[in-house]
Amino acid sequence: MILYKKLFFILLSLVILNSPMTLAEDADGEMLSAGELLKNCEENATPGAPNQYCMRYLFGLIQTVMMLQQADQSPPIFCINPQVTPIQEATENMISYLRGQSSRSNEEAQKIVLEGLSKTYPCSAAGSRI
Repeated sequence: MILYKKLFFILLSLVILNSPMTLAEDADGEMLSAGELLKNCEENATPGAPNQYCMRYLFGLIQTVMMLQQADQSPPIFCINPQVTPIQEATENMISYLRGQSSRSNEEAQKIVLEGLSKTYPCSAAGSRI
């Protein structure tokens, strides 16, 4: 039964991450780079109002990581309380982190974003997950 659960979560994560609204791929089929994500996030965005593309990317990544962690019963990488931190704020924090990592713009976006989430939203003993 646990094997089926893991398989379901893996398949679901593949569907989410390969969605055109969540993950953009270039012609070579490579993962989205941090620089490409930042460029897409800055289009039509204003302070306090990140664009939908960026919020969907972050939300999809967060949900996928959480599902995989639950399936593996592994400790959380980051802890975000959605009652306290709205997705718009988390997205703006992600954009700020990407800007601060401009020298790493060719690295995979998901790697940089997960690193930023773990630094921005660390888990304490009493921390709650999104």
